Amino acid sequence: MTLVLFLVGAAEDDTPKKTWFLPKSPTAAAYVLNRLSNKELMEAPRSEFVFVALLQRAGLERKHRFEALDGLAKARGTDPLTELIGGISELDKKGEESEPVLRELGGLLLQNKSADLIAKRALLEKLATEAQMPVSRQLGFAAMVTANGSIEKVWAQVEADASKLADLLLAVPLLRDANLRATLYPKIQPLLQKSDPAEVRRAAITAIAAVPGRDAETFNTLAGFVKSGTERAAAVVSLQRIPRKSWPKDQAEALIESLIAYLKTVPPDQRTEADAMNAFQFATDLNALLPPEKASGIGKSLRSMGVSVFVVRTILEQMLYDKTLLVVEAGKPVEIILVNDDSMPHNLVITLPGAVEEIGNVAEKMPLEPDAQGRLYVPASPKILYATKMVDVGQRAKLAFTAPSEPGDYQYVCTFPGHWRRMLGTLAVVPDVEAYLSSHATTEPKFTEWKVEDLAPDLMKAGATRNLASGKDFFTKLACAQCHKLGAEGNNFGPELTDVFARHKNDRAEVLRQILEPSLVIVDRYRNFEFELKNGDTVTGMIVKEDAEVVTAQSGASDALIQVLKKSDIKSRQPQASSLMPLGLLNSLSKEQILDLLAYIEAGGKIPAHEHAH
Repeated sequence: MTLVLFLVGAAEDDTPKKTWFLPKSPTAAAYVLNRLSNKELMEAPRSEFVFVALLQRAGLERKHRFEALDGLAKARGTDPLTELIGGISELDKKGEESEPVLRELGGLLLQNKSADLIAKRALLEKLATEAQMPVSRQLGFAAMVTANGSIEKVWAQVEADASKLADLLLAVPLLRDANLRATLYPKIQPLLQKSDPAEVRRAAITAIAAVPGRDAETFNTLAGFVKSGTERAAAVVSLQRIPRKSWPKDQAEALIESLIAYLKTVPPDQRTEADAMNAFQFATDLNALLPPEKASGIGKSLRSMGVSVFVVRTILEQMLYDKTLLVVEAGKPVEIILVNDDSMPHNLVITLPGAVEEIGNVAEKMPLEPDAQGRLYVPASPKILYATKMVDVGQRAKLAFTAPSEPGDYQYVCTFPGHWRRMLGTLAVVPDVEAYLSSHATTEPKFTEWKVEDLAPDLMKAGATRNLASGKDFFTKLACAQCHKLGAEGNNFGPELTDVFARHKNDRAEVLRQILEPSLVIVDRYRNFEFELKNGDTVTGMIVKEDAEVVTAQSGASDALIQVLKKSDIKSRQPQASSLMPLGLLNSLSKEQILDLLAYIEAGGKIPAHEHAH
């Protein structure tokens, strides 16, 4: 058959019908299929050539990759893993434009079990040693090491070949098994001290940051490269991959001075190139470790170089950004890098001043369908200026734009349903950054990892004499009302809180413990399940209804997050040990604020009239 799309003329009042013809030549078929949009391709009648296109096309959901692999395996009498490796090899021949899909397929490859990968060793070795693109070779090596459960055999094969050893080292961050990566330090660390060949040392600098358990030693070693100017670019990138909690404060100032000295040597028109931008970003991150009086002066020096780079990270299980204020000059270029260190997806959407509530409410009602730019939960609104895609766990996204010319307090927010009330910050657009910073407090909120024992001595003060209006305010700001019903306020997604004290025999310490340790006791009705579907997708949510045919799961307070799953489509279900309620919910509050919140909950959400007046 031949697949050429055209419209067949029908009766005057009839809707034109699509007719598909597919050339027998693979080259001609690929040409025709490449002219189709993603939507048209997904609607095309299935055939071997269509499956190839579904496997290789950028921007498709993972379920279409699985469908393509199954279809090709049946058409060719092979198996999906053979087709996956073959698909990677074919994409490899198409050059750099195929890299995003290659990395996506590589993720599918490395999810396979060791026994399955061992059976394809010859194909993997050919990919690792003969592929044209570095990423393809690295995927091949990562799969070989995963298959063996050890690097020893592969290391022995390539140790004498510098280019292959470099590819193997660059494959280390791709290994999914952290325990396996942890065993590699003795092999990688000595290579950092060798100046020849340079490609091996640069690859070792990249690999060492992926080895867990050696953060302090690795930071010290890589910091030496930055200060000496030797392999500075590679070292800066790797240092940023080390968890920030492991960055030593006593090295920050010296490192920043070294980076600023380097940046001054970079011509202004080259400061937006990758190496300079990474140096700016790292210096900006390090500056946050310094005392405010020093950080202010260094921040001024960095801004004077003409580039504003901000790294905004998500805080693990707290549904918060780590920065709540970004200050930029009106009409100047800005770059925001969102790094998702949390255990759930997030995005970053920049809105006009005062528009967050409107945008958040609209986003909560949106279906789980991407817009034309592939973004989820981003309403079509003129009040949205810029937005990232939804960033998965461990991933990052970049927004590069010119700041608005009109000064004002713009806002940035996560529009995943239910997050906008808590996960937001201010983008202050000002005529003069230095003048603004000198007249405004810019310190980020401090967090305390509260425990019941820290608050127990003061719980007797958490009665009705507290500031209940303040408690109500925090009940809203912390997005408690998004999931819980308390009196006349809130939603019935999570457990009802009006009688929570009665359920716990009026024990304030026990109620507080449930808030501080939300996963300690999870009632079955509110337990999260992860459903693995036969098409490769996963759905995580609470079971709100189940019968013989379907399971209805809800992953958030919004009705847009309710999905009905056919039981025939479910491959497995796994109960989750963690609650949907964020850990560390109270970490941004003071002791007095926590006591106000607890008193408001104990009062069942009721505030006496005199308190309202007050």
